[in-house]
Amino acid sequence: RLKIRLQFCSPARQAAYPRAMAASSLPGVARALVGDGASKPVVLHLCGSAASDFYEGVSTIYATQCMEEAVKQDTYTNVACKVHADGLWSFPSELSKEAMEAAEKMSIDKAVFKIKELSPAAAVPHMFCLPGMTTYRAFCDILNIPLVGNPADVMALSTNKWQSRAVVESFGVKVPEAEIVYQGDVPKMQPPFLAKPCNEDNSQGITLVREGEDVQSALDRAFKFDHEVLIERYIPLGREIRVAVLEQADGSLEMLPGLEYFLSEDDPIRTEQHKLVTNDDGVPVGFRSFATGGRKCPADIDDVLAAKLKDLAVRSHKALGCKDYSLYDVRVDPQGEPYFIEACLYCSFAPKSVIVTMALQAGQDQKSVYEMLVNRAISRKEALSGSKLGMKRQK
Repeated sequence: RLKIRLQFCSPARQAAYPRAMAASSLPGVARALVGDGASKPVVLHLCGSAASDFYEGVSTIYATQCMEEAVKQDTYTNVACKVHADGLWSFPSELSKEAMEAAEKMSIDKAVFKIKELSPAAAVPHMFCLPGMTTYRAFCDILNIPLVGNPADVMALSTNKWQSRAVVESFGVKVPEAEIVYQGDVPKMQPPFLAKPCNEDNSQGITLVREGEDVQSALDRAFKFDHEVLIERYIPLGREIRVAVLEQADGSLEMLPGLEYFLSEDDPIRTEQHKLVTNDDGVPVGFRSFATGGRKCPADIDDVLAAKLKDLAVRSHKALGCKDYSLYDVRVDPQGEPYFIEACLYCSFAPKSVIVTMALQAGQDQKSVYEMLVNRAISRKEALSGSKLGMKRQK
């Protein structure tokens, strides 16, 4: 099998291949050749989107910032793998505009051969569209590439706001009153409430409907993004806080310092305008300034609220079946009671990503968090020794 595999390699790589395999200290884990034959594990950064230009833009922004930071470190060989809006794949040398334009585009079957040749030790997913958070993560499972973070089934559950809130509520987590509506339905709930596409992220399609305002226009806007719309009771503005838990080596869950967004009665919910800067075509090109509304990490949280937030986050993490980490949007009412709003089960490991920002306040920099979770993913593959769902490890 070694001879067959070497047929796809250059002569130089064929000569170096036996040395690299002998030098490897991680059994069953792919490594890339460096220098005089030493090797490093290959980490695949899966980014882009075949669903929309919007999500391709979101993904590229986060993946670029992660890779810019990751390549400064010398622990892994970080390889970009991009899915394009036309369904083709590419493996740019970096995620600059020039490198992405120069990279060869290929069909999925050729991309699979390329991935198998790279034989990644782990994959970091940076895709935020629904297929990217579900189908493409499952695709990594089929190829026996361990993922950093949450698997496809957990992402599918968390992306459906109606289903995920029902699951965490069954574990004792407080959620706002809500109902689900379809085209032609009239909500039973009276305003004020939020109309949200059930399976959409980045606050797209969300409208706060106040008493006396047009309900139908809010529904029409939400239905542009999904066939199901969540009608959710508006929790009066107290505080808007994001909380996260990070799995430790012993399996315990550490709550990271919270992050608070400062809103006002005139602007009481976070919408897509608070998050990303887009061009004239609506494609994200950068992050919104943090001065928009303002935010603070670590948030000023007393012991009573901290205990409630940790209980909410830990229960939600376990209820949803999360792995490695989880992040939640929480609304705290004027009486100090926190409500689960939604789960945000992804981390790009960009320096400005929320979990990295929180971890920094707990004394863990981007490098330590990134390497801890990548190494954990690699260890999961080693522990299974090739006996796992999907394609068997080639020997």
